[in-house]
Amino acid sequence: MKGERTVTSTILAEKSKLKIVLLPIDELKPHEKGSPLYLKLLRQEILRDGILKYPIVADEKTHVILDGMHRWLALKSLGYMLIPVILVDAFQNPKIRVGRKRIHRYISDSDKKITIEKVISAGLNGCLMKPRSTRHFFPFSKFQQINYPLRLLRKRVPQDVSKYLARMTRVECNIAIKEWLEEISEELKFLMKRKEEAEKELDEFLNRVENLDNTFSSF
Repeated sequence: MKGERTVTSTILAEKSKLKIVLLPIDELKPHEKGSPLYLKLLRQEILRDGILKYPIVADEKTHVILDGMHRWLALKSLGYMLIPVILVDAFQNPKIRVGRKRIHRYISDSDKKITIEKVISAGLNGCLMKPRSTRHFFPFSKFQQINYPLRLLRKRVPQDVSKYLARMTRVECNIAIKEWLEEISEELKFLMKRKEEAEKELDEFLNRVENLDNTFSSF
C-alpha cells in the first residue's frame, strides 16, 4: 500500500510466545534521552564481551523503544546496523505497564501516572523525556539472554548519537548512577519485607492446619 514502509526483519528465536527479531537499527525510535556516563560504561562492556547479551523491547507498530535505550545507543554509536528486538503490542496488551521507578512494579504510582500513550507519543514526535523517567513492566522477563555476536550485526561508520543524550556534567552523571543504585536497593528492601510477610503468613496458616488436624483427631 502506498505510504507504508517496508521493514525487513529476521526472526532470531521464539521463546515463550515471544518473537525476537533482527531489525535495522535506524527503524527504532527512543522515547527518552540517555545518560552519557551509563552509555560509556555499557559500550565498554559490549566491546569487551563482543556480544549483545539481551535484546531490546519495542512496540511492534511504531518501533518506539520501551526497554533497552542505552543498548540501542551503544550499538548505534559503534556503527552497527542491526539490533535484536522483542516486539510487543504496547497498546493492546494491558499487562504492559509504565511507572516512574522500579518499585512501581509492585505498588501503584499514584503521584504521577505515565501512560503508554505518552511514551509512544514522545518517541514519535521526537520530544524525548528525561533519562530514566520511565520504567516498563512486562508480563515476561525482559532478560531473554541471547548473547548475540556483534560481528553478525553488520558494521558501518560510527553514528553521532549526541542528540539522544542528556547534557549532564560528570557530577550529575554520578548522582544519576547513585540514584539508580538507590532505586534498586529500594526494590530489594521491598521484596525482602514482602518475603518476610509471606513467610509469616505461611507459618500462621500451617499452624491453623495443624490445629485443625488435632481438632479432628479428638473426635
